[in-house]
Amino acid sequence: MDNKDGADGGNGSRVNVEERPSTFQVRALGIGLVLLAIGLAYLVACVWPASFGPDTPGSKAVTIAFIGTTGSLATTADVQLLMLVMVAGALGSFLHTATSFADFVGNEKLARSWLWWYLLKPFVGMGLAVIFYLVIRGGFLSAGAEAGKVNIYGIAALAGLTGMFSKQATDKLGEVFTTLFQTKPGEGDDARKGGLANDVPVLTDLVPTRLETRSAQLSVEVKGSHFARSAVVRVNGTARETVFNNSNSLSAQLVPGDVSADGVLSIVVFNPAPGGGTSAPLKMTVAALAGGAPPATP
Repeated sequence: MDNKDGADGGNGSRVNVEERPSTFQVRALGIGLVLLAIGLAYLVACVWPASFGPDTPGSKAVTIAFIGTTGSLATTADVQLLMLVMVAGALGSFLHTATSFADFVGNEKLARSWLWWYLLKPFVGMGLAVIFYLVIRGGFLSAGAEAGKVNIYGIAALAGLTGMFSKQATDKLGEVFTTLFQTKPGEGDDARKGGLANDVPVLTDLVPTRLETRSAQLSVEVKGSHFARSAVVRVNGTARETVFNNSNSLSAQLVPGDVSADGVLSIVVFNPAPGGGTSAPLKMTVAALAGGAPPATP
């Protein structure tokens, strides 16, 4: 999965401590994905219309038997095809979700705020696959046909691909419809202030504003405005462990190398996409106490 899907805030560094999911949450989601894979594979086997023939009408009564149980579902051939499309779309979306989850957990970049994305992604793929199927069967892209004359393998494969690449599909559809139905500046989301884009952060103060060389005090509060929850403090261009206090305050943990010698630290705050950006820098002086030598290194 690319950064647009993910959880590292788009800055290439590990996520803030506050944003990381607990070990229990990661394990629960991982086990849930494994169970989902088993369940989807089982459903594909159950709803696959093996008894269809070239002349099978969509209104034909069929029974879907659930393997290994006494349960069954009486329905029609058209509904069975629709169920197959839903399961295939969810399966394709699951492949994207599971790959993304493994990548971000392995790189320690999974953010707690994205857990719902992983939970809902298969349902998004399912819905897009259904829309795709309705367009095909509705005759927009091809002539309608009886259920038995539909290429089951082709429909299932394309539904799976729709689910797998649902992000690209929704992004492209969003781009197309945004162009077709573009509103005037100041209207729509601008008027409602309903956009999801982050603002560019603004820095006003550092606490403390000065640190002693080789100081043991490495925690710094960064004050300002428009801080996103996934904002990251950078010191001399390098990300530091950041805790989100509120939209006007962040806590950053410096490293000993930041205060190992006299100098000036350039501190900025980065808000990730959508929108976002890097603030103007504030300077922090690192120097020995006036009239005294810096403390000896232990």
